[in-house]
Amino acid sequence: MGFVSVLLHAIAQSGHAATPNFATNAANPPASSSMNQPVHLMHYLGDGGIFMFSRPLMLAFSSLALAAVCQVTPVVTTVEAQRRAIRFQAMDRNNDGTITRQEWQGSDRSFEVHDWNGDGRLSGEEVRIGARRAVEWDSVDHDPNRFERNVSWTRNGFAALDHNRDGQLTPNEWHFDVETFRRVDRDRNNSINLAEFVGEGVDDDRGDSFDDIDYNNNGRIERAEWHGGLAEFRALDRNGDGFLSRYEVAGSQASFDTFDEFNNLDFDRDGRLERAEWHWSNLSFTQRDTNRDGILSRAEFDRAGGAPGNTTQNTTVGTRTIQVNSQVRWTDTGLNVRAGDVVTFQASGQIRMSDDQGDTANPAGSTRGRTAPDAPILGQSAGALIARIGGYSPMFIGNRTSVTVPVSGRLYLSVNDDHLPDNAGEYTVTVGIQSRTY
Repeated sequence: MGFVSVLLHAIAQSGHAATPNFATNAANPPASSSMNQPVHLMHYLGDGGIFMFSRPLMLAFSSLALAAVCQVTPVVTTVEAQRRAIRFQAMDRNNDGTITRQEWQGSDRSFEVHDWNGDGRLSGEEVRIGARRAVEWDSVDHDPNRFERNVSWTRNGFAALDHNRDGQLTPNEWHFDVETFRRVDRDRNNSINLAEFVGEGVDDDRGDSFDDIDYNNNGRIERAEWHGGLAEFRALDRNGDGFLSRYEVAGSQASFDTFDEFNNLDFDRDGRLERAEWHWSNLSFTQRDTNRDGILSRAEFDRAGGAPGNTTQNTTVGTRTIQVNSQVRWTDTGLNVRAGDVVTFQASGQIRMSDDQGDTANPAGSTRGRTAPDAPILGQSAGALIARIGGYSPMFIGNRTSVTVPVSGRLYLSVNDDHLPDNAGEYTVTVGIQSRTY
């Protein structure tokens, strides 16, 4: 029974109701009535009967009915709900529409990826569903690997990369990291079309790398760690097991030390870089074009330390000793290197890669010769020493004593294992830098 029905029923039982009297007319009360007496109003009941009640009671009824209406829960339309929704909403514990570092459930590196303006919190466009970092392709210098994920996912950005104008970005037109290419290529046809590139309405968290998202370092991404949409998670989860493996997200990657950044950018393979092959600002191009001929030679490119974003000065030290914890995905050496530098390694120590006491490794790799099925570098010995420069793909070090680095950036070290929480031990690595001479 509804509120009004209940109220009418109570009134009818309160003693104010009268026996139906069709002779009584509410508009013409009996002569004995006076203004001090309650005026009885006549109403028909649903079954044909009539009841009467006084004006004061009618006013009380109206007040109660109004109060009941006011207590009805407000209706939130779908449009309003979508307007209130934000990215990372589950982390917004105080519901203020802003995600602080304390609320963030993920790595520091991942937070920095999403904190576009660097103010230490995620708000506004940073949390708007479907938003992309707003920058102009030709006015911003950026790391051609990591921060390419956040730069100009627009029609103009697509056109700048589509050198042969066929409406598809193929691997030889993609000058950045393999993982981002794989993330954006949703249909897995080894090319990226305009719709995939722009990604309108798609929340694939293309700003984060696998290692950024795998916060607990267990070699897979759980749904709770994923910062993107559910549909995008399911699209990447090829085997439908409810987890994202490194292979599903990043694919299979060879050791990065064979990468040639200049050759990668030189689309027509003529041994020089023209402005159309340069994907950064005009200023960064002219700064490298020292002879002002409108073309970058390999020598000009190398002297500048490669592409923008990787031009930090190398660290002038003889050697530095680093402890590489086997439970940490990437250990920061504190060293900056430049493309062409020779980096030397002297590594020692032993780690254990599971609860099995015999499952050990040294810097060269597993003492049993096994591999890890979802390690950063597939096909290489489990537990071996590996390195990474900036956000680029990892390089296999093992028992090598020196490597000529192909790009510029910060140097990180790790072990080639997939599940780190059950590891134990560390490597001691002495690193030296022999700067390239020009």
